[in-house]
Amino acid sequence: MKKTPKSLTSILTLWFLTFTIIPLAFVSGYSTILYRSSINTELQKRLEGNIREIGVSLAEFENFIITYGKIHATDPTLTYHVATRNISSARRIITDWLKTYTASRIVLFDREGRLLVAQERTSQNQIKPQSNLESGEVFLSKDLIKNIIKRGQYTVRETTAKQGLHLIVFTKIVDKNGRLAGFLEEVIKLDQMFMASLKKRLNLEAIFFDTEMKPVISSLEDFMLLPPDYFPDKIGPDGYAFFDITSQGEPFGLMVKKIVDPKNRLYVTLGLAASKTDTEKVLSRINYTLLSVTILVLLFLIPLLIYVSKRVVKPIHQLIEATQKMEAGEPQKLENTTETEIGLLIDSFNEMSRKILSGQATLIHSAKMASLGQLVAGVAHELNNPIGFIYSNIAHLKEYVEKLQRVWEAAQKDPSKIEQVKKEIDYDYIIEDLPKLISSCEDGARRTRDIVLGLRNFSRLDEAQLKLVDIKEGLKNTLNLLASELKNRIVIHEDYRHIKEVKCYASQLNQVFMNIISNAAQAIKKEGEIWIKTWEEHGFTHVSIRDNGPGISQEYIDKIFDPFFTTKPVGRGTGLGLSISYGIIQKHGGSISVTSNAGGEGTEFIIRVPTAGP
Repeated sequence: MKKTPKSLTSILTLWFLTFTIIPLAFVSGYSTILYRSSINTELQKRLEGNIREIGVSLAEFENFIITYGKIHATDPTLTYHVATRNISSARRIITDWLKTYTASRIVLFDREGRLLVAQERTSQNQIKPQSNLESGEVFLSKDLIKNIIKRGQYTVRETTAKQGLHLIVFTKIVDKNGRLAGFLEEVIKLDQMFMASLKKRLNLEAIFFDTEMKPVISSLEDFMLLPPDYFPDKIGPDGYAFFDITSQGEPFGLMVKKIVDPKNRLYVTLGLAASKTDTEKVLSRINYTLLSVTILVLLFLIPLLIYVSKRVVKPIHQLIEATQKMEAGEPQKLENTTETEIGLLIDSFNEMSRKILSGQATLIHSAKMASLGQLVAGVAHELNNPIGFIYSNIAHLKEYVEKLQRVWEAAQKDPSKIEQVKKEIDYDYIIEDLPKLISSCEDGARRTRDIVLGLRNFSRLDEAQLKLVDIKEGLKNTLNLLASELKNRIVIHEDYRHIKEVKCYASQLNQVFMNIISNAAQAIKKEGEIWIKTWEEHGFTHVSIRDNGPGISQEYIDKIFDPFFTTKPVGRGTGLGLSISYGIIQKHGGSISVTSNAGGEGTEFIIRVPTAGP
């Protein structure tokens, strides 16, 4: 053991007396700063997530009225009434739509762009005509008419003071001969009622800004009373800001961010504010606690230090010597001769020495669980889409059944009223749309079944022993389970040549495919491609997985199969995925090789396993 030139007892005493107060004060202050910083960081993440969620909702709102605008504009009954200028009948149709439709306003124009009918849903959920528009000569502008005719549909987004955000869709109406009959305007108003619902649902205050970064509507009126240049001075040219703001003595953390569509067109600039009152209270309690702890430490640790410095030095020397031997690769076990905390430390050291020998298995299990978590998250995301689609269709199916029930009742009671009831419920449209809804529900159920079947096939829990399996099936199941990570971002090229079934441990081989393909997807930062190829040669089945990511530098290429080695940031990888994969392929009597270049030429893994089994 290395000898120290100075007494540990004297050094401990001197340093404690000299530096106890300063480190404690520093720790207290730094802890407060870290807590405040972590709270702000978490708050930013929460607000950014909420803004993304609202952005998705805005896109759904607009897509909703775009979709229904197309449906409504092709309604033959409405087209007929517009062409014949039957205003009262057209009004009844629009009124019926608004009763069961999310839109706030529907306006009908003739082929010259003259307003015919304007129906609006009031804040009391009543459907009323907009008399101020219908009583005057209101026309669409010529430029607007040109855009609608050219595109078929034209969207407009407006922010208006005290009115909020209006999502507007204009749709061209054509008759059955393809001639222009008129125009349909459908509007969703995101006004004070919408802001109030956001506040209630998210427990946050919300603000809409205009293009000059001035608030037009807010769930908290105090934000509207601030000076006109208050927000423009704080919000950057990119429309993003995060800062503290106080209203009536209550502190808030406010994030401002633009919400844009996939074409980078602005929906609205949104601000979300979260109260920090509870945070400040917690911070005050922490400061008080840290101060109390500092005082107690000063009162009790001085005599304790004197005792510890005498009783701890020898056992510490033993621990240091044993640690140095362990560092050299020699397992150690110390004899415990005391019942104090030092004895517990020695027991813990002995237990640690024992566990180090068997710890690799535990860490490998942890890596498997991390992979399982990633897999489950992807499957949950994939299942959410078809299930959500089925759920949304059920409401329409229920509505159609109720309306058809009315026809049946009319047929039972008074057959002469059947045609009248059919007209009231838009019978022809229901009969046309009902098979489509049922078909879409079948598609969603089929997709859910395929996902569950793919997961079962991937795990192959019923095939824990060696068995002949189709390698192509395992690769396809793996790609299905990684669909949420790959789709819309990575193009997969598959070249499955004719190969025999391979005798292997199916679930373990699938785990190798999962690790390598997932790593390739994570290496590609934005968009890219992955090539998967299989072939058989000299009694071995080969699988090549190649990507066009940034590649791996030569200094790391020889280390990637080492346990715990990873180039990912802290918290993103355990460094065990490729090590486990290497062991699985070794267990099969095969080999796994990698070629790569950090110059952006991508990485290729080639897996080679004996077709007849290990």
